[in-house]
Amino acid sequence: MGIQKEIRDNVESQISLLIQQTKIYLPFIKNAFPFSDNLSNACYGLIAGYALSIFLNQYTIRMKYPTHEDFIEFGKIVSKYKDQIDSLFK
Repeated sequence: MGIQKEIRDNVESQISLLIQQTKIYLPFIKNAFPFSDNLSNACYGLIAGYALSIFLNQYTIRMKYPTHEDFIEFGKIVSKYKDQIDSLFK
């Protein structure tokens, strides 16, 4: 069946918002964590975690449970933003 369009749209809009905010805070992030080996992975992890909470909240609002396939699709949605986040730190 796949993830409902409304849920997908909400998750993707939140990811996009977080990427925009990361761009704004990039100078602070780089200065605040000078000894971090991979800030890109750290930011990706934070964004993916936040997106997961949005994903689950959207199902909760609809009083439904995500299926195994929904989680796989969620992973695909989030992973397509990894290169975009990586490019911020190059």
